[in-house]
Amino acid sequence: MATDGASARPLRYSPQLDGLRAVSVVAVAYSHWLPAWQFGLPLGAGVHLFFVLSGFLITRILLALRDLPRRGQAVGRFYVRRALRLFPAFYLVLGLAWLADVPLVRETWAWHAAYLSNVRIASDARWMGHVSHFWSLAVEEQFYLLWPWLIVWSPRAWLGPILAMAVLSGPASRYIAATVGLAEPFWALVPAGSADSLGVGALVAWAGWRRAAAPLGTGARWPVRGLLVVAALAWVALAMSEARAVPLVPAWTVWRQLLQGVVFAWVVWRAVAGFAGPFGRLLAHPWTVAVGRISYGVYLIHAFAPIVLEWLLRAAGLDARLPTHPVTRAVTAMATTLLLATAMRRIVEAPFQRMKAWL
Repeated sequence: MATDGASARPLRYSPQLDGLRAVSVVAVAYSHWLPAWQFGLPLGAGVHLFFVLSGFLITRILLALRDLPRRGQAVGRFYVRRALRLFPAFYLVLGLAWLADVPLVRETWAWHAAYLSNVRIASDARWMGHVSHFWSLAVEEQFYLLWPWLIVWSPRAWLGPILAMAVLSGPASRYIAATVGLAEPFWALVPAGSADSLGVGALVAWAGWRRAAAPLGTGARWPVRGLLVVAALAWVALAMSEARAVPLVPAWTVWRQLLQGVVFAWVVWRAVAGFAGPFGRLLAHPWTVAVGRISYGVYLIHAFAPIVLEWLLRAAGLDARLPTHPVTRAVTAMATTLLLATAMRRIVEAPFQRMKAWL
């Protein structure tokens, strides 16, 4: 049973959620390590699975805060706890990237330090090489700025409409981005561009909160209904686009992320209750759970782990020449990433996590 220090009641936590973290981060890392070896699979979508997970977990904590008598103080503690969880590892890795002279970091470090990587990338319409993945961290931090106030302070009857608007703001923002000329790969970087992924995760938490008397995931049918509704909306949008009733923007590219998010939301909903069979055993396997628990560090450093390794070897006076074959280099990156993420979890993240008990 997992708990949040600012919450008044325990929050049920399934180890399979850590397994999903592992699946999402491994998929994203693989897509960066071996981009030519994805066999047509959209492995980069793993970042949106992580968004769905974040939307679910953060909203569930915030919904529990609504029951506390001093909600303002509870929200303050929430922000402090988030800072303790995220900032130490992030700024350490950003400092390592600066010391190792990872390309573009020294020129753009202030954007990353301010969690505005997504704004810089979207405004330039150009990726930042080895630190491009910082865009998703910026999106999450911007999500944290607004979401607690909406979830904790909005009247109960408003929560459903707020979540619905958050979900629909995703395809709406992507449509607007397309009409003003922003290229498709950068649509998700617009602050609202990933709101549907975060929002459908929040809907899972809200559904469980409304059914607080029953275990989360028991007897809830909303994911199936939600998928049918979203599929119907996507069909209408496609039909209108084909009929030229609206300015021609490929409707599939506008709605695809939301459809994908609904599928991921169903996966999260089932993981809370517990998948059975081989997939359930994979998610709950100790090795999978272990990778899930260091997934934040893995995500932070995976894209430039070989560069950091070369810098560390040179600093130690050792041969810094790493293999150049894509597969061998990917294996080296994986081993380096896992070692550094594990060390960071134990040396940096865990001590700051223990500080939460003081709040």
